[in-house]
Amino acid sequence: MHFNLTIPIRRTPEEVFAFLRDKHAFPRQRGSPVLELEKITPGAVGIGTRFREVVRMLPLVRGEIFSRVTRFEPYRCLQEEFWGAGMSGWLTYTFNPHEGGTLLVQDQIIEVDGLLKLLMPLMRAVLVRRLRGRLIEIHNLLEDGWPVTV
Repeated sequence: MHFNLTIPIRRTPEEVFAFLRDKHAFPRQRGSPVLELEKITPGAVGIGTRFREVVRMLPLVRGEIFSRVTRFEPYRCLQEEFWGAGMSGWLTYTFNPHEGGTLLVQDQIIEVDGLLKLLMPLMRAVLVRRLRGRLIEIHNLLEDGWPVTV
């Protein structure tokens, strides 16, 4: 499954990048598919940094997903590979200057294993709503003035 989503945010690419770089520090919003998120490697975020997430994949279905930063270009691109809960893939954020703010582009590839392939049509419909909702959550936090350290 491939998803490509965009959202304009009235904050600089530096601020949006810093927010997503430090994603483990921002608050979980009610209804978010991300139930837990922790950075499991010490030090500053960069290539090789690993994260652990517990996500709500479907109603009543939770999964544990691990990710690793594979591309880290400050203020331009942040990419992770992820695996777990019967799936794997890539998540790439690009940060484009746009009308005094940022056009955030989320490009994501998700591959599912085994019996989950039978649920792909349902998963696609649920995931597109969840991914869009997460982008809106990021947009709202940043535009409401969430503090970031560039």
